[in-house]
Amino acid sequence: MESIQNIFSATLNENKNNPKLQSIISDLTFELSKKKIQRLKDEAHIQSRLGELFELYTRLLQSEEQNSVKNIDAVISGLIKASSYDKEEFLYKTIYEKEQLENSINEQKYSIRHNISGTFNILEAHIEKMEGPIATESIQALRDAKLRGVEMLGILKETTSEALLTTLEKAKDIEDTVFEITKNITYQAINEGDFTKNRFIDISNSVIEVAIEIADEDQGNAKCLLNGAIHGTKEGMAKAIDKFKNDLKFAPEEIDEVINQDLPSIRKELISVEEDFISMLETAKNSSNGISKKLMADILESEFNSSLAKIKRVTAETRETINEKIEELKKSSTYKNNDFLKKAEKKIEEFEKVASQKVESIKNFEFENEKAQKAANEAKRLGNHAWELAKGAVEGALKGAKDAINKNK
Repeated sequence: MESIQNIFSATLNENKNNPKLQSIISDLTFELSKKKIQRLKDEAHIQSRLGELFELYTRLLQSEEQNSVKNIDAVISGLIKASSYDKEEFLYKTIYEKEQLENSINEQKYSIRHNISGTFNILEAHIEKMEGPIATESIQALRDAKLRGVEMLGILKETTSEALLTTLEKAKDIEDTVFEITKNITYQAINEGDFTKNRFIDISNSVIEVAIEIADEDQGNAKCLLNGAIHGTKEGMAKAIDKFKNDLKFAPEEIDEVINQDLPSIRKELISVEEDFISMLETAKNSSNGISKKLMADILESEFNSSLAKIKRVTAETRETINEKIEELKKSSTYKNNDFLKKAEKKIEEFEKVASQKVESIKNFEFENEKAQKAANEAKRLGNHAWELAKGAVEGALKGAKDAINKNK
């Protein structure tokens, strides 16, 4: 400690009239203390050493008649900085690595999107050279595939908007058609990515935002449009959760993908889905300054809570299926090494800490110049395709109802 004492005392003497004395004391305390504790590994030893250093510095301040509150405060600041220096360095390094990882993830997502878009384009170019029924069937299959990937392609909102506008232009079975469109788009988009509550609430929100924008402009059809969209997104979400449940229930145990699934975290994702969905609708409602605000309030205050029974049932069933699958895996030879359990429990802890920091899907990719026009055209084609599929479903349901009525006459 003698060298520290000499350096500290000499510095005080040299700077006793310096207006920046507190800053000098804080920096000096930090540098000297950091060197004294950097080799200590045990936290108790580090704290003990810091206490000893505090006593040394304050004695030296007193001997030099510099023991003012401000100077002692400067010593304390320097010690605190020294005590957390290594951990802060590690934290900054971790933050940097996290940012690098997120950048890498986004670059990979962009690369995947670019590759898939390229594949769609090359397939479309080949289909254009085809003739006859095979050409018609191929273009329909391609549009079905694109429609499933509208979120990945970054045109979820645009496609939804085109489909809803087409429905209004046709002015036939508006509510039922909007219901089918939003149900299918929500269902398909959820299925084409990670199964997380944040993600499918975000997808539903994007669809609802489009419906609100259009409803505020077309007040005559606003109620039908909003009713169809709200119940459609809810149904699409429930259908996607139900599909996950069935896929998990009937998947054979030997499939590695199932064994490696983070089932406890997924189970946690399914808590209070309906409450988060309502919260999303409330937020979306409040964003409107038009007729949608009152209409959505009426929908939410009247029959909507009771209509959430399906989501509650499906999520409860899915959580139960996950429980059963976890128990099956515990008994399997693949699970007995306990690595899966340790990984799952660790993931639960991580989920609780960083749930709000999940890397978002890069659905807001900005197209420029030619790409913007191409994206708009693609959204229009897919929007029309979504309307055609919905129209077919509605007409089929109406025909089935009429046939049933005629049969009972």
